[in-house]
Formats: sequence, C-alpha cells, structure tokens
Amino acid sequence: MNLIRWIDQEPVLHKKIIYFAVLFVGLVSQSITTVYADEELEHYADATIIAERTALHPADEITLAINIKLAPHWHVYWENPGDSGLPVRIEWNVPEGFEVGDIQWPTPDKISYDILVNYGYYNQAVLLQTLKTPDTLPEGKITLTATVNMLVCNDICIPETSTVSIDLNNPDDLNTDNSALIKDAYSKIAKPINGAFLYSESEKILHLSLAPEDRTLLNKATAENLEFFPLDWGIINHLAMPTVQIEDGVITIDHERGDQALAEITEMKGLLVIKGEQGQNQGFAITALPDKSASTPTVTINKNNGDIAPVTKNVQASKTTWFSALYLALFGGLILNLMPCVFPILSMKALSLVKMNDKENKEARTHGIAYTLGVVLSFLAIGGILLILKEAGTVVGWGFQLQNPMIVGILAYLLFVIGLNLIGFFEFKSSFGNVGNKLTQGHSLSSSFFTGTLATVVATPCTAPFMGAAMGFALTQPAFVSMSIFAALGFGLALPYLVLSYVPQFRRILPKPGAWMDVFKQFLSFPIFASSIWLIWVLSQQSGSYGVLLVLLGMLAIAFCVWLSHLKSKGIAKRLTGTLFVLCMFLPIFSLSYIKDTHQNASSSQKAYSFGEPFSPEKLSELLEGDAPVFVEMTAAWCITCKVNHAIAINIDATKALFKDNNVHYLIGDWTSNDDTITQYLQAFGRNGVPIYVFYGKRDTNTGKRPEAELLPQVLTAATLQKTIAK
Repeated sequence: MNLIRWIDQEPVLHKKIIYFAVLFVGLVSQSITTVYADEELEHYADATIIAERTALHPADEITLAINIKLAPHWHVYWENPGDSGLPVRIEWNVPEGFEVGDIQWPTPDKISYDILVNYGYYNQAVLLQTLKTPDTLPEGKITLTATVNMLVCNDICIPETSTVSIDLNNPDDLNTDNSALIKDAYSKIAKPINGAFLYSESEKILHLSLAPEDRTLLNKATAENLEFFPLDWGIINHLAMPTVQIEDGVITIDHERGDQALAEITEMKGLLVIKGEQGQNQGFAITALPDKSASTPTVTINKNNGDIAPVTKNVQASKTTWFSALYLALFGGLILNLMPCVFPILSMKALSLVKMNDKENKEARTHGIAYTLGVVLSFLAIGGILLILKEAGTVVGWGFQLQNPMIVGILAYLLFVIGLNLIGFFEFKSSFGNVGNKLTQGHSLSSSFFTGTLATVVATPCTAPFMGAAMGFALTQPAFVSMSIFAALGFGLALPYLVLSYVPQFRRILPKPGAWMDVFKQFLSFPIFASSIWLIWVLSQQSGSYGVLLVLLGMLAIAFCVWLSHLKSKGIAKRLTGTLFVLCMFLPIFSLSYIKDTHQNASSSQKAYSFGEPFSPEKLSELLEGDAPVFVEMTAAWCITCKVNHAIAINIDATKALFKDNNVHYLIGDWTSNDDTITQYLQAFGRNGVPIYVFYGKRDTNTGKRPEAELLPQVLTAATLQKTIAK
C-alpha cells in the first residue's frame, strides 16, 4: 500500500513514472510471451470513431463515440482508475471553430487484484463526447481525428495509442444513422440525481448521508448491492468494503478513508453504483457537500483488547456558544493591547488625547470612533479572507499570513520604519503616517483610522488568552456568526482607546503635556525595534540566513533613503540624490522578491529538538498504541504567546524532570510555515491558531483504556502541567 500512497500524493508526476515503468514491463513481457505463446495479438484494444449521424449542419450539436473493443480478459480504465492504472485520454484534432466536449464515462466495473482495486471496462468501452459546429461550415467533407491513449491490462499492462479519424458531410455517406448505438451508450452513463447529499469524516471513516429525490435508486438499492465510486483519487480505501444502511429514504454509507485530505476538496463527486445480476452496473451521479454539523475528529487513538480504534473528540465545539464566543473574542482583543508590538502604537495614540482639554471632547470621541472603525474593519477583512480561503478548500488558521516569509519581511520593514520615526530620525509627511508627531497631535481622522489598521496588522501574529476557542468556533459557523466574532475581537482591541476618548475622567489620569512626551515617544521606538528584530528571527526560521541577509539589506536601503532625504543639495547634486533615493526605494522590494520559504520544504516531523520529538500523526499514533502519557505542543516562531509559554512553563528544569519521572513523551508541532497536518490537528480540537497544548493520560492498567485527551489552557504554567500529569 505504500506504493499506492506514493502514487496518490503526486498523482500526475508519479502516474507518468508508473506509465513508463509499465511500458517497459509490458514490452519485456510481450517479448517473453512471444517465445512461449502460440497466439500473440498485435493490439489488445481497437478504437474507432462513431458519429451519431454523418450529416452536419451549421451551429449543430451531435454526439461522437470513441468505441474501444478489447481482447477477452483485457480492460482499460475509468476516470478514477483506483489504486493503479491510467484513465483513457483522448486528444482531438478538429477544424477551426469546432469544439469537442468532455468525456461522458459509462458506469465502470470494479476490478480486483489481490491488494489492489481498480475501476474500468472489459470487452468494450464506449466513451461519448459532444461535437459543436460553428455557424458556418467549410465546404466538402469534414475530417475529425482523435488520438486515443490507453493503458490496456490483463496480467500485464501495455500502453497502446490509436489514431483514428472519421469523415463527416461526405457526399458519398450522408445517410448513416448510428443513433441506436449512441442511445445504448447513453443508457450506460450514470444518471445525475438530485437530493440532500452530505459527507463527513471521523475516525478515518468517510460518512455519506444521502437522501435522493429519485425513487428509482431507493427502490433498486440494497445494503448488499450498493457501492460508492468517488471521482477523486484517495478519497476511500478501495479495497475495504463499505457499510451500507437504507432507512426512511436515507442511504448511509460508511467507508474506510483513503490518503487524500478532505480539506483539499470542496465537494465530493462520485457514483452510487447498483451491481446488476447479469454483471451490468447501473450508476447514479451525485455531488455531496461537507456536513458542517458533524464534529471533527482528533487523531487520538485508544487501544482496546489489542485493537486500535480512533476516538472522536471535539473539545470546544460542544461547549462554545455564539454569545460565549463573542465574550471570549472581546476579552482576547483587550489582552492583545498588551503585546509588545501593539502597546507602543496604542500608547502613542493615547498620548494624542493628553493635549485635548475638556472642550475638545467631541473631537476626541470622533478620533476614538475613527480608530475603532479602522481596527474592526481590518479584522473583518482578515476574517473574510480566512472564510474565503476555507470555502475554497485551503487549510488555514489564525496567523496564516505570518506563514509567508514575504509578509514577515514586509512587517519587519514596517516596524523598522515606525521605530525610525518614533526615535526622531525622520517625520512622516503623509496622513497615513500618524505614528510620530502627527499621531501625537491627533488632528487627522484618516490617520486615526489607519493607525487602527496598523494596530490590527501588527497584532495578528498573536493569539491571546480566550482567543483560541473563539477563533476555532468562528471558522466552523455560518458567515454572519463568524464575522460577528471577528468584529468582537476587533472591538476588544480598540476598546481601551475608545474608552479614553469618551470618558474625560480617564484622560485626566494621564500626565500633563510636556517635554517628557518626546522622550517617551523615543523610548517607545525600542519595543518597536525589538518587534522588528523578532520578525527577522522568525524569517530566519522560514528562509534561513539568506532571507535574513536580504531583509537586512532592505533595511539598510531604507535607512539610506531617509539619510538622503535630509541632504540639502542643488543642481546636479540634487538630481543625483533624487536618483539614488528612487533606486534605494526599490531595493527593499527587490530583496523581498528573492525570499524563499525553505522551512516549508521540511515538514514538522523532519526537525530535531534537544528536548522533545517532532510531531507527526504517525508518531502520535505510534506512541498512543503504548501505555505512557503523551504531551503535544503546537507552536510557531511568530507566536509570542507560544514562546513565552515554552520559556516559562515547558523548557525549564522542573518540567523536564517531571516528564522524565512520569515517562511522558513530548511531541512538538512547528506551524511557522504552513503544515496541513498540524492545521487539521488544531481544527480537530476546535482551534484555528497556536498555541495549543494537549495531554493524553497514561493507559489504565485495569481497563486497558486511556482517558480522553485533555486540552490545556493557552496561558500555560509549570504548575498546570504538574497538576495535569499528577491526575
């Protein structure tokens, strides 16, 4: 089965390799059998073109058939060939203006070979396609040519190619009518049906819940004669037998899963196939959608009497309601204000209120509203992007943009520029630059709005306490509910400044204006520079030393541009300075374009740690088959909360001794760059961001079972770990 998984992971590349390997084996086998066999066929498949009729009309549509006749016991493959093989491919050469549609496949047979299961056709395969003609037809006969590529198999497989053609509008043959053959071929094509078709996954089992409107299917189908043939590779384990139940007009099919992640598809197309008594299968084409009400499973497994059985666990989804998620998001947003890259921006914005007296309350409130709108709308934009990517089938979570090293580099540049401004190296001249003097003046509503946007951008790498459950809940709900939670998160981030702008009594607590404000502004540049340095370190985890070098060169160019802007020159010197300024402005952009994510090429399971082991689903499953407890940490280099937790609660002597004394296996999943297996693990626990900490208790010696996996708080302490392990 390892070969099958390898083929499924990269189907196009790997199946091409298999194609040529099969070609080699086929040619060798053919040479050998020629010596020993009295009968040897030159071709095992014979393809011809059949047209519904030979007379064409302008703006016409007719059906073409590629009629493939096969030698006894030989077969060709369906659209999804199964565990091995290649589907029939047809390449057409038609006059200009003519169009040939997609292949309409007849319902295939299930072909079993010991540990392999394929889908294909014996004896004959008639593949239909629709030909559309242009408004004006060329004079005389019209020649259509098709190249048919087939992998023809019995005990061996032989690639065969047939180039066939047909003449239409031939004056000598205008009355040929093949409509009866075409009608028979159409009867073997799966009939599309409507209904409520849903799919979900738990415990490595695909669950199909099918309520068809067509009573024909329900009248003919039984638990013994009905199967599901998916159109996509890797959806099911073809060798496993499904469990089928039919009750009250609903068909339920449980089938062991294949290797393709369901997150890679947005809908599941396939055939419900009724096996006929005479070997004639009847197919019904369906399109199933994800069942969003189904819980998402973890990869947790238990051991019962020597058998391994997965356990479904949706930790937060069952506990979190819409209103509780709104409260969690609000408090999470409040805590984001304390993050080192957000706090300086909030502080400078708050100082802009110091100079406003009680008579300027209306102006202060207006600025508070502008800032709040900037924050909330920015969070809604990020939430909208997350939902769009999720609906498109992309596996994403909170902080997904920080998994792109180019975005990390841009943020490092932005914070570097803000730091230069705060320290007084230069002053912004635009309305957006309300971070330095203009930010403290507070006279521009647009700058208040964009400062809110800036606060959101620099806050996104962080997952504050209370946020995890809220974000996980948000991305499993309808769009309106999800967006309301993102709005609550943004409102929480904006709330401290909004309160200061609306309540003059709080503003009076702030010190009176004075020279100290310039000193404080310069002081705030250092946490901003520290945040920029931290982002450069994140970049080093993603792109290595080469990526760091490129960003540092970009920062050098930015500093040089600022220095050039201070030079006072005239004439040629001024033009030369201007040219250098423009060239240097392009260098940071140019350097970012060469940054590559080398971290993504190595999965989390390929990393090495001095304390702990790399996470992988396979490693976790292996450890859970044993009896010892397991602790899983999901982290990322760009996650501040993750790094603080790791430093004060995990990577300390007390915790190391605790793990050693209790034989705790420690797995680390690194989400610095995108890793679908980690994203799916997060979502299994109702989370869409890091950090996440999961503890699997030791197996009970009496029952042979493990306790349910325990999700630990996002603000982790050594005491929490000690208490959890001691249970």
